[in-house]
Amino acid sequence: MLFTVCQYVGISKSKIYATTLFFVGFLVWLLVSVGNVWLLLSGVALGIVFYYFSFGFAGFWKHAILDRKTLGMRSHLVLLAVGGALFFPSLSLFPEFGYNIAGAVRPLGINVFIGAFIFGSGMALMGSCSSGTLKKMGSFDWLFYYVFLWMIIGGTLAASQMGFWLELPSLEPFSVATDIPWYLGLCLHLLVIFVLYRLLLKWEASRYEYIELLVFKGERGVVSSPLLLAATLVVILNYIILLVSHHPWAISWIFPKLGIIGIQELSLPIDWEFWEFSSQNESSLSKRVLDDSIVLTSLGMVIGVSLAFLGQTLVSRREHHHLSSANLTPACSNYEIVKRILFATFTGGMMGYGSVIAFGCNVGGFFSGIISGSLHGWLWLVSALLGMTLTLFIMNNFKRVRA
Repeated sequence: MLFTVCQYVGISKSKIYATTLFFVGFLVWLLVSVGNVWLLLSGVALGIVFYYFSFGFAGFWKHAILDRKTLGMRSHLVLLAVGGALFFPSLSLFPEFGYNIAGAVRPLGINVFIGAFIFGSGMALMGSCSSGTLKKMGSFDWLFYYVFLWMIIGGTLAASQMGFWLELPSLEPFSVATDIPWYLGLCLHLLVIFVLYRLLLKWEASRYEYIELLVFKGERGVVSSPLLLAATLVVILNYIILLVSHHPWAISWIFPKLGIIGIQELSLPIDWEFWEFSSQNESSLSKRVLDDSIVLTSLGMVIGVSLAFLGQTLVSRREHHHLSSANLTPACSNYEIVKRILFATFTGGMMGYGSVIAFGCNVGGFFSGIISGSLHGWLWLVSALLGMTLTLFIMNNFKRVRA
């Protein structure tokens, strides 16, 4: 992996068991300390699904753009289709029966376009996104803890300037799930997804004779790709989060939340109380960390990935017990480490800043936004893809010039 600071394949068995016991103990402590156990467990389940099925966002988009391999992006369309089928009627009908839930519906503004473009560019540079960063943290890729730190710094900086971004031209929030009859909105939603699915198939077929399908007929009957199950499970878990927390899954909120906590704890001379972001989110910022739903699902995701990673490592060591760490060497030099850390500083800050001004990352802006029927989610997708495509194009041309 390009951005792994130093990888060692071998870990002593005692260290693996000790680490596993530590995480199990930590999870037990969390279960008795958090405000809502179900949100934490939903995050744990998300982490396991993302790790076990190698599910994600940035990598799938990169394969589609560079290699025209669209299986991952087509699984995202399934994610949106199944999500819409669950969310649209729920968001429209549940409030009528006194169960107040709200989707990720935001204004359609220039801030969304610019923020998503910045985030997409950061994804191309780093090869990861917000959920991907949490996944890397859970897999003990220590560089991504540093990336996460700079996401917090970038997101906090964005929160301090949110007043400027919100003053830019924008349209009122509009959701095809709640602002028109939900069944009509769902039909439009599924029609757009169907058209995009066909376009992705044609995009891949223009280069390859054989296209890997999500569902195909095998020798023993109909066979489905593991990504189809992964997408379905992610949607179900997001729906559980919606029912429990009354809003869909999100991640980027934790960047300014943790940044403001850091300002308070370090007694930094920053008047965050007077930010427009702070006045708009006063009640959420006043919550205890372990009572914040987005913090809980994010923390749970890191724990879930860690448990899956450690479980896989234990199984792998049993199958390959002859491996020894004595003859293993670091995969990178000190120069490479410094270069990657500087690079991580820049890209982490970019993604943190972009996600906050765009009302979310791949999860809150793209996934949860679109299945909530919000038009800003589609704008987020288009802009992020533009940012990622342009950055990948520049990177590839720069490599050719250097070669």
